[in-house]
Amino acid sequence: MKRLRFLLLIIIGCFCCHHLKASPLLWEADFVVADSLFKGEFYNEEIGLKLHLDLYNESLEVPDMAFLGLVGGYMDGSIYGVWMLTSHKIKGKTATLRFTNDVGSDSQTILLTDKGDGTFLYETQGGNVVRRVEGRRLVKIAGQMLMKKKTLKE
Repeated sequence: MKRLRFLLLIIIGCFCCHHLKASPLLWEADFVVADSLFKGEFYNEEIGLKLHLDLYNESLEVPDMAFLGLVGGYMDGSIYGVWMLTSHKIKGKTATLRFTNDVGSDSQTILLTDKGDGTFLYETQGGNVVRRVEGRRLVKIAGQMLMKKKTLKE
């Protein structure tokens, strides 16, 4: 009898685990909105910087670099080169992003924080190495700026 109860508990446990993985729970509804928080095009018109992000799925192709396959994000615009997302971490309404330039010689860590009013705060960590061309010189872009979000087209 004890064996039968034990076997029944194992079968019910397996069924419950499989069922919970297959269907979203009611308390997970809060996370559905969060799954799109860091998905889109984030841009600053003043500098001309664009962050193309999908931190939930690697679904973006870096322009002129299809050989890389799909990535979770890249940064381009009025900056020198294209910067690819190499790692990221989401904690609440802040994403820590690590970018490397197209040559692989420089890396930049960026905090992107949702301000709640449709804007995001871009902050560099550990100095700023992202540059843009002004005249015939490379100058560093601002280490802190507000960015707006456009939703990615599916």
